[in-house]
Amino acid sequence: MYYVACEVTGGLRESEATVSVEDVDGAKAFLRVERDFVHKPNGQAYLPIGLIHVDQQAKTALIELPHEADSGVNRLWVNVDKLKLANQIEQLV
Repeated sequence: MYYVACEVTGGLRESEATVSVEDVDGAKAFLRVERDFVHKPNGQAYLPIGLIHVDQQAKTALIELPHEADSGVNRLWVNVDKLKLANQIEQLV
């Protein structure tokens, strides 16, 4: 499983959080998730995502979000340095 770095703010309920994921152009996709869905090792927040494709030359990756963002996107291109594998997240704890 892969994770992408994200920013977290409050949600509509105590159990929810709003996360934003930045794409390669600097635009942010916002989505609401259960607060427990976000992992925060060492204070950095990570959202579990699907990895679709990695462009090694451009050092970018096409990811699939857990559900549709407020903008309507399900997939977006991010810089590969924003991604972590599940075992890398566990090592940060």
